[in-house]
Amino acid sequence: MRLIQPRWASLVGLTGALLASAPVYAKTDDGAAATTTQKQSEKANITPLERIVVQGQRYAPESITLNGEYQLSRDYLDGLNKGNGNITDMLLNLPGIQGSEAANAVDLQAEIRAQLLSISGAQPWQTGFYFDGVSNNSRIDPASSTSSVAQVNDVQGHPQATFINELLVDHVTVYDSNVPARFGGFTGGVVDVQPRQHKLRKPRLKLTYRGSESRWNHYRLIDERTYNDETPPPADEVLIETPVFNKRSLGLSVGTPIGADYTLDIGLNCTTSTITEWSLLQPVATERESISGHMRLSSYGWGVDQVQLSASYAPYEGRYILTDIRDSNFALEGGGFSSQAKVLQRIANIDLTSNLSYSRSDNSRSAPALFRPWSRAPGKQWGLNIGETPLSIEGGYGDIDKEQHNLNWQTSASFDSWQWGNASHQLELGVDVAYLEVVRNRHETAVIYNSPYRDANLDCRGQSIDCIEQSYFISLDELALQLGGVIDLSNPVHLQAYQDNLENRGQFFRYRRVYPLENINVELQEYSAYAQHTIDWNAVRLNLGLRADYDDFLKNLNLAPRLQLGLDYGDSLWIVGANRYYGTNVLTYKIREQQRGYITQYRTLVGNQVQDWTTSSLAQNYRYRFDGLKTPYADEVTLAWKYALAGGVFSIKAVQRWQRDQITRKNTEDQGSFTEIFQGNEGSGTHQRLTLSYQHQLGRHGIWLHTSFTENESSADSYDNSIESVPEDEIVFFQDRNANGATRFSLMSLDDLTRRQADYSRPLSGSLSLRSQWHQRLSTQLQLSYVGTYESAVFTGVYREADRGDAICGDCELNALNYPVYRETERPARTLLNANIHYDVPLSATQQLSFSFEIDNLLNSRTHSVAAGTAGLETGRSFWFGVSYDWH
Repeated sequence: MRLIQPRWASLVGLTGALLASAPVYAKTDDGAAATTTQKQSEKANITPLERIVVQGQRYAPESITLNGEYQLSRDYLDGLNKGNGNITDMLLNLPGIQGSEAANAVDLQAEIRAQLLSISGAQPWQTGFYFDGVSNNSRIDPASSTSSVAQVNDVQGHPQATFINELLVDHVTVYDSNVPARFGGFTGGVVDVQPRQHKLRKPRLKLTYRGSESRWNHYRLIDERTYNDETPPPADEVLIETPVFNKRSLGLSVGTPIGADYTLDIGLNCTTSTITEWSLLQPVATERESISGHMRLSSYGWGVDQVQLSASYAPYEGRYILTDIRDSNFALEGGGFSSQAKVLQRIANIDLTSNLSYSRSDNSRSAPALFRPWSRAPGKQWGLNIGETPLSIEGGYGDIDKEQHNLNWQTSASFDSWQWGNASHQLELGVDVAYLEVVRNRHETAVIYNSPYRDANLDCRGQSIDCIEQSYFISLDELALQLGGVIDLSNPVHLQAYQDNLENRGQFFRYRRVYPLENINVELQEYSAYAQHTIDWNAVRLNLGLRADYDDFLKNLNLAPRLQLGLDYGDSLWIVGANRYYGTNVLTYKIREQQRGYITQYRTLVGNQVQDWTTSSLAQNYRYRFDGLKTPYADEVTLAWKYALAGGVFSIKAVQRWQRDQITRKNTEDQGSFTEIFQGNEGSGTHQRLTLSYQHQLGRHGIWLHTSFTENESSADSYDNSIESVPEDEIVFFQDRNANGATRFSLMSLDDLTRRQADYSRPLSGSLSLRSQWHQRLSTQLQLSYVGTYESAVFTGVYREADRGDAICGDCELNALNYPVYRETERPARTLLNANIHYDVPLSATQQLSFSFEIDNLLNSRTHSVAAGTAGLETGRSFWFGVSYDWH
């Protein structure tokens, strides 16, 4: 396997050369620039001053404000377990946020991709992600992020266009309710990340190293599959082959003044991981590489208050396999780069900010173009002998290239507060214009086979890719001579000899889907404006916000009020909010409208001869239409009480969301050569949550306890388990039990399964964190999290046959199409305890070493990431070690 070559070395060298070549300047008290040489010559005339260090701490992120926000400072982030290093991985224990079911899975323990999160019951892609004031959302089908990497006609996406490493971050603000009007394009919540910006008089350098290895960690094998006629491998033997991964993370953070009017900030982190996955009962090494870099040059001397020029570079590359499928190696490429220019100027009593940005991101796959699920038989026996019809599968789903380009201009004006009567007023206005382009290409035809059929006397007529004629190690005549002249298959000895002599069992595929070449380019223009008026009148606080959004695809003018009322009673604040949030993902819809549907083909067996492929006249070729749609949105009502209690903050928050006009499959219309699937706004859903929280700082110790009760519901006219007018590659089996407790299998669309999954919320969750500053050098944090019992639908790794011949052809028998099986299961409650130890070692007045030791799942508890009836490894106690060098 090709090793991923690190691309960060050149960036580090460029950074070092830049710093080495730049003269070092500091700013004197009178504002003049003085070089290091000049300062040394004047050092004798300077009276030494006593150096006083004031260390302030703000432990918990919740404050008594009208917005439903949690502010995570740099100090707070430093005390958290960092996971794979992405900033969103550190937010999963906040109120109103839930991680994915796979958050504690073995593969994600060493994974580099940012973990998914849901805010206030919404899907992960319905979250608004911002970095340095600019949207970091991917519009390349981010809804596919909830799918596995094994997608047929798409690439596993992600809600974030690029992954932001925590080393680049100064602070994070998370909104789960009562979101300000300046944010749009979401129906869940907002994650607003601000990059580091050093305001120093002299250079500062920080180097970090973090690592984790599987040999430090504990794993347990869970295998509850039912094998047909074989005994599963002993657990002791399998544990010897547990996955092996080595994960390394190197980081650089630099801040320096350049002359009197410039500052330069650089953050760079590279994370690599080699992960061993379990496939076909063998360990297989796969690799990942992620770079996260950001550079900002700030100027204070270009005729305005401040100009910021910044650039980010964050590519991602991963090499994967399809589990239990031979020759399935494929690569995913994501991430990208962005640049922006920001101007900040104060005119009279107005703070003006204007920002022009451009970004480009990828979401592409390179993979084998043939997917062949052979029957498990002599010559094709590598597959596992599980399921009703054991298969030996090989290949992949072909190459797909997708790109996103985004050109954006934002400007805002914030007015100083003014008095009008007994009330204090403040106003903020802003506009946003964006041009987006998404490109999707499939440069090579991909073929997905199905319905293997076995026959001993096949004549493939030269078709060798998808047909195998039966062959023997020795001829049947020679075998007959060895058995006495005649092969008697009723004789058990003869039968066994005949089976042992089979080299290849004759079989061929009767069905296939052909995915043709694609070259799609779509464009979109978006316009937004907002106003936020804040009023303080005695004990009354008012946030009166309004946001307007328009795009040239759906052509809807969306008005979203953001209203909050607060009653301030000194130590307590009552809050009532009424808000509307409009979603955005219309580029995905435009792509789907232009996608070419797959071609369905079948072939028959006449006598013993395999016939040529015939394009089905009955199988429907589908295209999607998104005419006359409304923009999906969410209405929100909140009621909260925040109270300053015993030196801390106690809060009760109730959030009610109504998801409205959600886009779902509607009716179909036959256009002759293809069928159009019209999308409608029949989808809806609700989210209810009650959160109790208390935070308290007591000397050197801080505690934060919160618990949430959550209920999600979704409904749609298409949510009926029907597969009428559903493309074949979007059909799955769903296994559950009927009223009598008997197992039943139902075919349904992936769309319906996804909506069913949205109902599987975690009804009860809680978190308790304790941070302690034991000494000026030593600090610790304990994080206890609890998730109650909930139901879920999980992929079993098994395929089930279904008779779909009538939907494909009228003159053939296709009674063995295989579909993946998902099963309803109950995941037991889990309680996990994480710990973090941080120790500083001063080397001099300007240098310091810091050591960190992170322990996940300290009590070695079951994570229940492996569902009942499936197989896999679960993580137990695991460790991260880190060291950093700081020079300032």
